[in-house]
Amino acid sequence: MSFDLIPEPQSVTLNGEAADSDDAGAPVPVALPLVGRISEDRDIDDIAGVFPTQLADDIEAATGLRWDIASDVMVAGLPAPNAAIAHPVPPHASCWKSFITLRLDPSSLEPQEYRLTIARSGIDVVGGDTEGVRNGVQTLRQIIRQCAPALPRLVIADKPAYKVRGYYLDATRGRVPTLDWLKTWADRLCLYKYNQLQLYIEHTFMFDDLSETWRGTSPLKPADIIAFDEYCARLGIELVPSVSTFGHQYMAMRTCELRHLGEFPEDADRQYGFVERQRHHTLNITEPESLAFSFKLIDAYMQLFRTRKFNICGDETFDLGRGRSKPEAERRGVAAMYADFVSQLCRHLSERGREPMFWGDIAVEMPQILGLLPDNVTLLNWLYAPGIGEDKVRLVAQAGAPQYVCSAVWCWNALLPRLDDSWNNISRLARYGVKYGAVGYLVTDWGDYGHVNDPRMAVSGMIFGAQCAWNPMAHIQGEAGCGDGEEGSAAGYADAAADVVRENKAAADGDSPAPLPSSSESDDYTGGAADAIAGAPAGGDGSCAEMCRRVAEVEYGDRSGGIVEALRDAACRVAFGWDDMVWYCELDEGDGRMNRDAASAMHLGVHGFSGEYGREWEARLLGSTDLDEARRTMLQGLSPHIVRAAEANEALLCDAMRLGAAAGRASRLGAARRDVPAMLAAIEGQRWFNLVGLCLARRHDVITVDAGDIARASAGLIEPDAGSSAGPEAVQYVSIRVARGLERWFETYCDLWRSVSAESELARIASIVWRCADALRS
Repeated sequence: MSFDLIPEPQSVTLNGEAADSDDAGAPVPVALPLVGRISEDRDIDDIAGVFPTQLADDIEAATGLRWDIASDVMVAGLPAPNAAIAHPVPPHASCWKSFITLRLDPSSLEPQEYRLTIARSGIDVVGGDTEGVRNGVQTLRQIIRQCAPALPRLVIADKPAYKVRGYYLDATRGRVPTLDWLKTWADRLCLYKYNQLQLYIEHTFMFDDLSETWRGTSPLKPADIIAFDEYCARLGIELVPSVSTFGHQYMAMRTCELRHLGEFPEDADRQYGFVERQRHHTLNITEPESLAFSFKLIDAYMQLFRTRKFNICGDETFDLGRGRSKPEAERRGVAAMYADFVSQLCRHLSERGREPMFWGDIAVEMPQILGLLPDNVTLLNWLYAPGIGEDKVRLVAQAGAPQYVCSAVWCWNALLPRLDDSWNNISRLARYGVKYGAVGYLVTDWGDYGHVNDPRMAVSGMIFGAQCAWNPMAHIQGEAGCGDGEEGSAAGYADAAADVVRENKAAADGDSPAPLPSSSESDDYTGGAADAIAGAPAGGDGSCAEMCRRVAEVEYGDRSGGIVEALRDAACRVAFGWDDMVWYCELDEGDGRMNRDAASAMHLGVHGFSGEYGREWEARLLGSTDLDEARRTMLQGLSPHIVRAAEANEALLCDAMRLGAAAGRASRLGAARRDVPAMLAAIEGQRWFNLVGLCLARRHDVITVDAGDIARASAGLIEPDAGSSAGPEAVQYVSIRVARGLERWFETYCDLWRSVSAESELARIASIVWRCADALRS
């Protein structure tokens, strides 16, 4: 009997005494009774009975039988009703005969610590506090889902490395999740033992008197927050408010009512842009109304939450001291200005009994700020590079500031998740945080350019974070977490498809180039080649592949590991990504002129190119004299990837078949049927994106495309005869077909969007898709 547990417990002892073994010497499993009961100690703070209900639901899903639930008063050390049967479960007084008992033992266990015992005569979950019981229940649920109706005999002793294990969800940069989906996500966080969730807001909350800011974004309402806060509390998750109060006020600074509070009010009527939204959004703190504006956001929002924590954000204040506040910056310095404003916000919260926290990027870059802030502020130290070092974690620790170390799921600005980048970042940072005494661990999930990434793409990264926040020192290698079973094999159909792809590659090109790097974006951190410079393991040590296998088993019921493995591979087939499409469109100022501000934000290093190569093409881009030249230069810089669109699309087709085959064999108890449609849509969408890049590059005379390349790149997407030649007419014919196919795919994407998100700013994503389609037709 084999099974996996995420996070991996600190200690698992499998029981297999001779008296309890079969003729072959294998341990006899514990059979769940047909008629069973779950009893919960009344001292556990679980008024709604969430924990026994979770177990009853999973048992019913696995066996078809609904167990009874009872509330009880239990006293350790007294004989239980079934005490006549010898078993290793500690005795306790109980009024009910129950096969599963949930109870407290704070005298022997620490807060959040638990002990799980599965024996022939019953199952005992005991915690040092309510959260400890909750944690033990989640471990038992994972075992039930994989093994029921026969469970392994074992004892698990377990506790977390980090007391705070949080998830940070972007609900503002284009996508506003529905309340139903938020609750579903909280359920998943609970299963993996997260105990904090921060919901990020810039402009997508219905603040009074700010309708010009939030109109048309499907904003969250006070009732939504109150309901979600209650739901999270029942699951043992602390919902923490997180609101931009300094930077990232792009939408507010574009309004007629509030533009005077920005550093550059004269730019408020510029064309909306995803690139600009991430760069120009800082309050002018020399304007007296700015502080009052931030206080108003804080005072209204904090009333909706039961927690005393509040995240004021304060990150990426790029324009501070560059616009209207420049004279003050020249007089006092940007660091002093930043520290003063953040300190005022923090004192405002402290005076109201709240515990302030803020993003630490500005303070870490200007360390003198650390000594100017109040002592009771928690610094959120976000460090997203896959090959991140420990220097900035050590810096904050030496300054004496309490910190959360904050990693990323690496899904932003792409259809597919960069799982290798995510695992390298999450696992490294978790170890550094333990080393330097971080008080919490936060995994972030950003949307950035319209939040094109479906939230279901973040599941694997979220689970990576759960593992590392709980047990960062676990030795994750290519073995099952528990038990002694064998892995399932890949589907024969998918294997055959992979063979065909490999044969086609060999026939087309004897020298197979290195895999395409994943497509990622940031001003401050990179992937691909930059990771090797930063010390990321070349080729990995197998831990990411093993974690992907475990995620597939535990979350999706896929013993082959094929679902997550295919998703991981697909992310490396990006010849032309979402961020490239955004860049191409937003190089246009809106009137046919070149947008130099957008051009200055485009960094080829984020696509794995060397620093020297990236800098050369970035300089050429900025040296362009008009829009057409700028777009052609951009495509020339990306051409080493674009020319491999055919190869990438063949591999993506194989990935889709592998993923579909693995999903078809996955257990009905897993989440495969819920997430796989979004995964397959993302893979197909990336195939269309790659074709868009290929056609645009050909139309700008950046590359030469032959009939074979077109046929290979478009296989399964457009008719075989669409690329019968490579002349101008054939290119135009293919481009029109690609435009039509892209638009058809986008309708499916919209349906999937609406299944988990409100309409919010989907139209902004549509604008990029349609502008690219129109460019193909022009």
